[in-house]
Amino acid sequence: MRTTYLALALAFSASAFAQRSFQAVTLRGGFGSSTYAGDFNGGSLASAASEARSHGALSLGFQMNSRWDVSAGLAYGSIYALSTEGVNGFTGIDVRSTYLQPSLRLTNYALPYGRYWKRNGTSPYWFAQLSSVVSQSQYATNVPYPGDTEFHEGSNYSPAYGGGIGVIHRMSEHWSWFAEGILQSLPGDRLEGFTRPDQAGGDVLLQLRLGVQYAIYTWD
Repeated sequence: MRTTYLALALAFSASAFAQRSFQAVTLRGGFGSSTYAGDFNGGSLASAASEARSHGALSLGFQMNSRWDVSAGLAYGSIYALSTEGVNGFTGIDVRSTYLQPSLRLTNYALPYGRYWKRNGTSPYWFAQLSSVVSQSQYATNVPYPGDTEFHEGSNYSPAYGGGIGVIHRMSEHWSWFAEGILQSLPGDRLEGFTRPDQAGGDVLLQLRLGVQYAIYTWD
């Protein structure tokens, strides 16, 4: 009789857990730094690193299986640059822009990642991202601008495409932390808020982010 009860209990447990899947609704939030390389800092990586500003982001996603996740997100942040070397005819120009960035992302985990957190508790991942950057800029008024400068007051819209890499680590069945970097190309030169006819190319936006994820697991 004990053997029968034990067999029934094991069968019930196996059936219950068999219904659980790697699928999950994922909620993410994070903070970090954002910077850019464009016409007014000369594309200098050193300048971009020293002039980084803060940003925050939230997202809602769906983990389709142990490898793939699709999500929609919203980020808010700022960028800054100071042209001190006469780049593109500008000297002493402050670039100060805030931005709102809705985005869509497709993520691939390098290792199976999901419900059964005791296996592969840490996984690298990479992702592709498409977004729209809505920015507003402030202008320095105490320095001369070249006569052919065109100011773009109010809200400016820039498409953005790119991707990034990261690593995620599960702390419990539902909670994880992650760290990631995102590199995106923004054509159009609207992120800085003002342009000149001879400017070449668009801008590059870099974001570094640390945050947490909460997973609500679904049933098959």
